[in-house]
Amino acid sequence: MKYLWLSALLFSQAVLAWCPDENQHITLQGKLVQHTYPGPPNFESIKDGDEALTYDFLQLNQPFECNIASAGETVLEVQLIFIDKTKVTYADIAPSLDKEVIVTGETMYQQSGWHFTSVLLLLDDVKEVSGADTPEQKKSMLTQLQQFQQALREKNVAALKAYFVFPVEGDTWGFFPHVDSQEPEKLTEAVFDKNATKVIDSLQMLSEITVDPDAQTLSEHRINALSEEEQKRRYFPTEDDGMFFYEENGKKHTVEGTCDTVANGEFEEGILHLYLGTSANKQLPGLSEYCDGASSYIFKLIDGKLRLVGSVTVG
Repeated sequence: MKYLWLSALLFSQAVLAWCPDENQHITLQGKLVQHTYPGPPNFESIKDGDEALTYDFLQLNQPFECNIASAGETVLEVQLIFIDKTKVTYADIAPSLDKEVIVTGETMYQQSGWHFTSVLLLLDDVKEVSGADTPEQKKSMLTQLQQFQQALREKNVAALKAYFVFPVEGDTWGFFPHVDSQEPEKLTEAVFDKNATKVIDSLQMLSEITVDPDAQTLSEHRINALSEEEQKRRYFPTEDDGMFFYEENGKKHTVEGTCDTVANGEFEEGILHLYLGTSANKQLPGLSEYCDGASSYIFKLIDGKLRLVGSVTVG
């Protein structure tokens, strides 16, 4: 089963993240870019004589919504500040310019004319993110995915935690599907530590996806909603959408279509997506508005290691 329609929908939605507190140690995902702004003496115009200031910024995958410069401000970028050359320098990150990265550091809020975003990050570390662009990378991702699945089956909290990048981007419904409106706003490391059992239980069906690193394929795992007895019947559609009938012992019985629970995965533009949700039963299909929904778990390579970086639910 293909989920490209779901991927397009997930990534067409801009999900605003929380606004971090000042002096908070966090991990952020996005694209590393450079901008040049007018500096001293007036911070207004390079053309009119102000010094040209060039700095590195992170274009956030998930913008913040803050009340720093103005109420309800959408913060699209974070200025990166290099304060400790023993950790990371301009030269260290230069090869990653215009590429996707994961950065770690401590937040600060805008304080002076040299600060060009409402939120800034005192940089500790930068890691380049990559997808699976070659057969070798795909095989590596799928081999590591099998290890992720094994950690799920064994409910090995420590091993499983190593695959997460905290905070996980997107929503938390895919990790807390039965909590209604009380699910945490973000899956942070602290939330994971407190709710590891719930998270593992929610993801458990992902361990049932058949993964073949050599063939570079993933095969759907489906739980049929029909009992063995129901599967033996022959169903026919009625004039009403989503309704069917079957005949048994000379009598006509009307039933509704139903949804199966499914788990699957696929590569899209080098990114590995795993899906867990519902889909129309193949023998007695339910209506798409009830059946077509899933949580998408997004995996990428960070320094060659498989990492779960985001999750979004639709439907």
